Amino acid sequence: MPEPMRRSSHRYRTWPATLAIAALLLVYVGGLRWWDARVPGARNLSPGETVAVGHVRFVPASGWQMDVARSRPGQSIVLFKGGATFAVRSSRWLGDQTGPLSRQQRLMERVERVRMDGDVMDFHNAWGLRGVSFAYYGANATGRFWQAVDTGRKSVVQVDFYGPHEGQADAMAQAREMVDSMDLEAS
Repeated sequence: MPEPMRRSSHRYRTWPATLAIAALLLVYVGGLRWWDARVPGARNLSPGETVAVGHVRFVPASGWQMDVARSRPGQSIVLFKGGATFAVRSSRWLGDQTGPLSRQQRLMERVERVRMDGDVMDFHNAWGLRGVSFAYYGANATGRFWQAVDTGRKSVVQVDFYGPHEGQADAMAQAREMVDSMDLEAS
């Protein structure tokens, strides 16, 4: 009968590979932490600075900061102050005036679990921007949504303002000021 194979008494040296992997992980995680500490998540906006997003431009109210991670150049900008958020999105639209509004309301009701508060109202500002607006509320936040469709330019501008239930009056007044400063003349 053949003799069973015996294990070699030679030890495998795994510590160099283990040390190399640990060093790579340390450099990777440390590098990410260093990058996160050096790259700001928010950007202060200069008072009176005009901001353009797609076809729309407006003047942010003082004290609002831009959320760099959630803003996309030419497509959207997200501003925040305290617990309130003011998000502007500009995109292409090839349909009629009412299409994006009904789609947005369905999305908010089904996905974000909010309820519409009252009826959809028309709005216009001194710069000629016209559209529709509605208020909404959810378990943790209340908000207002504005939308303007320009069928000539084939674009839609959507503004979503939301924040906590308490202490939102000042932020809402500033959100209305920002919407009142909007026009569709950005290039």
